Formats: sequence, structure tokens, C-alpha cells
Amino acid sequence: MNNHQPKPQLTPVTQACLLLSMLSGIILGVVAFRHLHPTEQQAEVHIGQALQQIRKHYVEDIDETILAQGAIDGILAKLDNYSVLLDSVQFEQLQQDAEGAFSGVGIEIDDQDQRFTVIAPMDNSPALLAGIKSGDRLSKVNGTLTEGIDINQLLALIKGEPGTPVDITVERGDPAKELTFRVVRARLSIDSVTARALEQGLIYIRLTRFSQNTATDLLSALDRLARIQPIAGLILDVRNNPGGLLSSAVAVADLFLDRGVIVTTRKLRGELAQQEFRATLDDVLPGKPIAVLINAGSASASEVVAAALRDHQRAVLVGTRSYGKGSVQTIMPTLGLKRAIKLTTAEYFSPNGEAINNVGIEAGIRVDAEADFTELNNDPWMIAAIAALTAKESGVE
Repeated sequence: MNNHQPKPQLTPVTQACLLLSMLSGIILGVVAFRHLHPTEQQAEVHIGQALQQIRKHYVEDIDETILAQGAIDGILAKLDNYSVLLDSVQFEQLQQDAEGAFSGVGIEIDDQDQRFTVIAPMDNSPALLAGIKSGDRLSKVNGTLTEGIDINQLLALIKGEPGTPVDITVERGDPAKELTFRVVRARLSIDSVTARALEQGLIYIRLTRFSQNTATDLLSALDRLARIQPIAGLILDVRNNPGGLLSSAVAVADLFLDRGVIVTTRKLRGELAQQEFRATLDDVLPGKPIAVLINAGSASASEVVAAALRDHQRAVLVGTRSYGKGSVQTIMPTLGLKRAIKLTTAEYFSPNGEAINNVGIEAGIRVDAEADFTELNNDPWMIAAIAALTAKESGVE
């Protein structure tokens, strides 16, 4: 006897309603997922829709190249202070900067809390000679307010032909005092390494930037000074050094380390989401004490070197907390526009895993004083560094 009951049959109307319900559920699920998990494709759709509306309804003819540049500028402006679209002049200047030669007034600028701030004036630059200092906040250029403009517009106001003047107005101190400096633009060719012998077998080396040849020039300076007298210790000065090439910073730190991690870079995605740069060379000054001078103008590559030597207990840091620019920028071409994107792609971390970006590095021996690079004999930073090195050399901690 067959006890199975016949399966109920769904009417066509019921089937259609069920299918519609299932499709509705799937669509709602997709919508909810895309709302909770926005994707790059959604951004492209939104931008595409806006472009269609502009092309269809804007009152005048549109230059598509200018429209594309404006769109990219706007996107990058929403990311961070260092991601920008470079035109051909800016890209060329960036390349020249890496090589240690460029035109301008000689200041490194950051955008802090929507205010353009001087990270550091470069040694012997027109800006430094005019009186501009690290921490100055730019308020006007040739009378034009800097509030509300982007970094590219600011650079366009500052740059110009060598020999031409530009009036730069800054706010300094708290309460803020407004000061105006007339700065004459110049073709700058700055040696990234200067060195001199001190008493007691100590040597002093100042790094103004981290360019392509900095590590090679530093090693040459060490060799030259070692032929004059045996080296008992090194003072490495990166005050007001705004940084430069990561590869150069790694090479400089590598001179004084024989093992271990120099710096780690981390990014959100990609094959090399975390990358370690490790020491490969023998220490060129084995057993000799090192002091690194840092201040609020020491940024980026300077902080990489200082953190690496500190974390490996290879150097003592003397001065004040560094700037705190611990991010990596990569140059990416936009071939159709004949432009390049400078995009933040990763952040630095010290060998001990400490973040540098927006934090900085604290000096082990604090010196609160104005840096004076012309009178080293009376420089309190130098006095503190020499005392630290001679104490280490004599075995006194």
C-alpha cells in the first residue's frame, strides 16, 4: 500500500509570487551588501554619473583634460596631506630635489590642520637667510591669503624664476605674531653632507637632505676624516632635515649597523603589504659611540635613521621630538594626462615596531634651545652630544 501523499502543486500565480519574492530578497541583499561594503566600482559609477550630468547640462564647452585633472585633484585632496597630482614642472623639480639641485626658496611645507606649516628651511637657502624658521605657519604669499587653497596652488605662488623676489608672510609663536619676509628665489645646489673634525677625535657630520648620493658622500667624508685622525665618535646632525629618499635613509643607517631591521613599511593591500629593510653591511665605525641630533624639523627619512640607530642601541638621540612624518609616497604616472600622481602608499615603523607618522621620535637627551648651525662651539646641542659621547668613550653612562 502506498502511503505517500501527492505533492501539492503550485499555481502559476503562486509560482510567480514566490519567484518575485526570491528576486526581491536577492536584490535587497545585494543593495544592503553594497551599502555596508562600498567598492571602488561604486566610486567610479558616482563619478561617471557626475561627468555625464556635467557634459550634458554645463553651460559652456568643457576641456576634458582640465576636467580630468580637477577630478583627480579633488580625489587626492580627500586622502592626506602628501598625495597630490604633479604637473611636469613639479615632477621635474621633484626629480631635481632627489638629485640635490632645484629652484625655489628652500623650504619644506606640510599641511597641518588645514594650515601650511614650514617643516624646515634648508641650510643656506634663501628662506633660511631671510629669517623663516621651522614651525612658521604660512598665511600669505605676495599678499594672497593661503587659507582655502591647495598645496599645488601654494607652490605656484611661491615658485618662480631664480633672482625674482617673493613676499612670504608667516605667523609665529603663541599668541601668533605676523611677520613678512622678502625672499629672493634661487637655483639651489645643496650638498647633502658636510663634515668637520672636532677635538678629542670626534667628528661632526651634518645631513641636510637624503638624496641619491648621501650615503656615498657620507662614507667618503668618514674615510677622509679618518686619514686625518683616528675617529673616537660621531655626531650625526639631522636637525631641520626634512627627509628625502627612503633608499638613501636605509643606506645611511646601514653604514652603522651590521644586522637587524632598519625600517618596516606597511600598507593596506598588495603583494608587499609589509616590507622589511634590513642591514647588510658591516658597521663602518664598530664600537664607536654615535649621537644623532634631532629637532622638530627632522622628518621622514631623518626619522627613519634616528629610530633605527636608537632601537638598535647604536646611537643616543639629542634634542627635541622630531616632526612625525612617517609615510611613504610613490610616484605613479598618469600617461594620458602627462602628469604624475604622488600617492601615499605605506607608513614607516621603527625596528621596535613603533609608529612614526603623526607621532615623531623623542630624544633621549633633551635640549630645548635654538639651533645655531654657524657657531657649533657654542651650540648647546653640540655641548650635550659631546658630553654624551665622551662619557660613553670613557665607559661612564
